[in-house]
Amino acid sequence: MKKTILYVFALTVFALGQVFGQSTTEQNLNSGIQSAEKIKQGVVAADKAVNQLVKEISVIGNPNAVLFNDKMYEQVASVQNNSDDVLYFMDLAKNASATPFSTQEIDVLTSDLVSLNDDLMYLTSQIIDVLDHNNPNAALTYVPQVRNVLTAQNDKAAQVIVKIELLKQVVKQYDVCIQTVDYLGNPVSGSDLHGFYAQNLATGEYIYPTNQDGNCFDNLPAGTYLFDSYNGYWSGTSSEEVTLSDGLVNSNGVIIVNLVYWSE
Repeated sequence: MKKTILYVFALTVFALGQVFGQSTTEQNLNSGIQSAEKIKQGVVAADKAVNQLVKEISVIGNPNAVLFNDKMYEQVASVQNNSDDVLYFMDLAKNASATPFSTQEIDVLTSDLVSLNDDLMYLTSQIIDVLDHNNPNAALTYVPQVRNVLTAQNDKAAQVIVKIELLKQVVKQYDVCIQTVDYLGNPVSGSDLHGFYAQNLATGEYIYPTNQDGNCFDNLPAGTYLFDSYNGYWSGTSSEEVTLSDGLVNSNGVIIVNLVYWSE
């Protein structure tokens, strides 16, 4: 009896660990998205600083070189720090995920973001230099290039967000329950079936129900599965191949798989 209790306890801890791990993965992926969003917000602020400089040169006639320099370096710091944060959260997500995934494309994008910082610092120094030499018109010639760099950083950050959103689908997990129905689709209660199982068609792994009634599977990773039953003495069911997706989730947060029941 004691061994049985310990076994059940171990299974419970394992199941809770899977749930917690997946939640941690999603949290870190969301944190990565938030860091990329901060880069985009920094672009907006930096672009406003560019507009202000153009106004000060063209209209006011008194450009504030120090303020412009500070705003550009705020963007450089934002890109560096938030790119590092994206990579940090991706590593945490990978370590916590039950489903392996690659962040290579995100690594490349964050590297590109940091490389664009070099361009922004160079252009900023050129603008400050010509302003220091009382040549504001020359400063205006660099403005389109600055805008191009900022646009590129915005686009790279947006691509990072898209890539992370795709990863969220890769690591997503679903709760699935099997329901037996007759050939008209009406639920069938009671049977002499010997249980149900699922098979991950990508890995070949067989998975068994996690609930007491023996018909539900918790936290199945995204993928395509074959759901089937073990025949009873006088009965059986059809099998069903299902690709898990958000569109199949009902209002209770569960995917219902119907297997057609037959009995001799």
